[in-house]
Amino acid sequence: MIKCTGMILMLLATVVAPATADVPRPRRMIVIGDSLLAGFGSGGLVKRGAVGQVDSAPAQIARRARVRLPQPVMHAPGLPPPYAIVDANRNGRLEAGDVRRQEGLGFRSHQGTRARNLAVPGETIDSLFEEIAPQTIAGDLVRGRNVTGRQILKFHILGLPLQAAGVSQVSRAHDLEPSFILVWIGNNDVLPMASHTDPTAARRTPAEFATRFRQLLNALADTGAGMAVANLPDPTGVARLRHAADEVASCTAPDGTTQPVAADDLLDISLALASLPVPPCGKVLSASERAQVRATVLAFNAEIAAAIVDVSARRNVRIVPVDLFALFEQAASAGIDLDGDGAPDVTRGYLGGLFSLDGIHPTRTGQALIANAFIDAINVGFNECIRRVKVRRVAAHDRLVNNRFRPAGDPPFGLIQDDGVDVTEAAFDNIESKADHLGDTLHDRLGDIIDGINGLF
Repeated sequence: MIKCTGMILMLLATVVAPATADVPRPRRMIVIGDSLLAGFGSGGLVKRGAVGQVDSAPAQIARRARVRLPQPVMHAPGLPPPYAIVDANRNGRLEAGDVRRQEGLGFRSHQGTRARNLAVPGETIDSLFEEIAPQTIAGDLVRGRNVTGRQILKFHILGLPLQAAGVSQVSRAHDLEPSFILVWIGNNDVLPMASHTDPTAARRTPAEFATRFRQLLNALADTGAGMAVANLPDPTGVARLRHAADEVASCTAPDGTTQPVAADDLLDISLALASLPVPPCGKVLSASERAQVRATVLAFNAEIAAAIVDVSARRNVRIVPVDLFALFEQAASAGIDLDGDGAPDVTRGYLGGLFSLDGIHPTRTGQALIANAFIDAINVGFNECIRRVKVRRVAAHDRLVNNRFRPAGDPPFGLIQDDGVDVTEAAFDNIESKADHLGDTLHDRLGDIIDGINGLF
């Protein structure tokens, strides 16, 4: 294992930090981000499981740094419950519909604890500024009024303990007076290009994203806390996309003509079986379209890098970059060797060890790799000596590494039951469908507080 002094010398050239900045420690660390830092995996959010919040990258960083990181953990079976493999015919092979969401719905544990991991699944560079009104959402849930799944999940993460004022990730960051901030946001701004197989589907242009991202870093710089800020992976490298191979040779264009599909073109594994073997061409991501997506992501990352340099210098706040684009590129191209035998132990393929059952969010092992990327940057930029996560040990206990259902090639189409092309929207739909149950649970847990809020009922 590389000692911290050696690591600092090796990585020093990548650090962006003003020489006069104070060096804060991560003793009061908070987390700003989306599902990837929230510990969301296999389509669900739950405290413990094959992928759980206790094994999120921030949680693993906190344990290695020996600091507390209160999280908004969800009771089993989760909010929403994650997917599981159901081998109904016991043939030992993955088939269409074998990955299914578990039944039931969990609730936030420790409602009186103010969480420091503020990452909310589904958040974009815009939505993390958007405030929710916790008392209003609580009242609407209890009274059976319409509340979206997105609002319900954000309420469980940011809205408890119940408060009168509106709250967002940014406003809560100021309230918590952090000494250190982990930031990874923008994944949901570029993911639609892959999940919708449309290279024009980014939620913002790079220039628009840059403006908002600088606003974020400036808002967080107001706290005076140091930051570790990650860039964005290429979303076309997720396990959710599979090759056309010999199963799809052509597609139907909008004008009704049939167009050829190359064997290495990509399609979503949730593609409806009824649309095969000749799906709409809009469901296919060609090599040239993948190049467009990659160019857009690189443009986003250039803006992230420029914002880090600019805000760090102007605000005299130490900010270090974390290159997660490179980490995921390594997994996609050559895989990651954990035991030094020269063979990859973790790859980007379905059940290859990096991605969980939804094909987008990391496994416990993937989270450990992400944690180490942050730790390396923090050790260099803040002269820390946080021990790296022992990824090989994590992988040895990860049910989604060397899983017996791992397909030899691409996974089957229609693998995930009752899922659409957007895994977070599927999660929100599941939560929203059980809002009445959540309202009853909320009143049971917080009834005295809710009933005491003047004007709520």
